[in-house]
Amino acid sequence: MGEVHVRVGEYRSSYHTDPDCSALNGKPETFKGIEEIPREEAEAKGLQSCRLCRS
Repeated sequence: MGEVHVRVGEYRSSYHTDPDCSALNGKPETFKGIEEIPREEAEAKGLQSCRLCRS
């Protein structure tokens, strides 16, 4: 299904199709980077599709 982008560390509830999404790169105090994983793996971890990326 393809790779998606997720935050590294805490405070992640969504996966992103846009690597420049403001929700992905926000909260600089807790931001520890971005990793690419398969969409299936992200969904298996309980992450949902980002609303901003879907727009």
